[in-house]
Amino acid sequence: MIEAGFNSFSQFLSELFTSLLSLLKVVIRGRYATKLPVRQQPICSVLGNGPSLKESLAEQFEFIRQTEIVCVNNFAHAAVFTQLRPQNYIISDPNYFLFTEQTSDRDDIRQTLNIFLTRVDWAMTLYVPHFARGSYLLRQIEQGNPSINVVYFNYTVVRGFQWLVYWLYTTGLGMPQAQTVIIAALTLMINRKFEQIYLFGADTSWHEEIRLNEQNQLLIKQIHFYDKPKDVTHQPVYSDAQRQRTFSMASQFLSLHKVFRGYEVLRDYADHRGVKILNASAKSYIDAFERTKLVDESVV
Repeated sequence: MIEAGFNSFSQFLSELFTSLLSLLKVVIRGRYATKLPVRQQPICSVLGNGPSLKESLAEQFEFIRQTEIVCVNNFAHAAVFTQLRPQNYIISDPNYFLFTEQTSDRDDIRQTLNIFLTRVDWAMTLYVPHFARGSYLLRQIEQGNPSINVVYFNYTVVRGFQWLVYWLYTTGLGMPQAQTVIIAALTLMINRKFEQIYLFGADTSWHEEIRLNEQNQLLIKQIHFYDKPKDVTHQPVYSDAQRQRTFSMASQFLSLHKVFRGYEVLRDYADHRGVKILNASAKSYIDAFERTKLVDESVV
């Protein structure tokens, strides 16, 4: 009895401390309100770039096309990008916003930027974190293509009392830890209050492609649905800018833990907001969301 009371009190103190820390972070970083556009349809499809998306697009193209579509990162590299004409696009990787005209080792970002400037001729909302404001990428997009409307969101990770955390999520002043761009995408779409969110291409299967070479370097083969598998090889995952050390196996699996925990946090938040997230990925290790299969464009 005494131990249970002590644990409860310790939990309260822990949540109080993290709540106060979160509020301090919001005061320092949350200077801008996140103004999200009104949803266009009651259902949206969030498309991850996992290999299984190729199968989903082949079988569920018409269903996806009839929903409000959300794409992420380098989805624009796929030929299907201009066929789907997505209304929403989300980029949260800081490397995109460190990119400049002189950057020589990120041809993928250069390609994405070029596609945004030359091929997007429909109304599309691009969501990026506030720290991206003023970056080379955003200046080029805002000046070069009036079809793209940029929306800035607060990526301030908050924790603490659930009622406080949910209020910060709802107001756009805070977010769950977005270890992947899909977590950021789902948070934003929950806040736009879609009735249902279908998730495709969320394989979350990076652990299948982890290798360790004879120098104890961590290698990962990151395959996207738009890649040619023969062109993708295992590459070191460096933990420092000088590329001297790779991440340890422990840190890599801790990162994976944060991904799956983030989905559990989002499941509970979606339930709180009355939003249903359905995992329709052809392959997925995510167990936080209800799985569903689409047959003849109907949910079963």
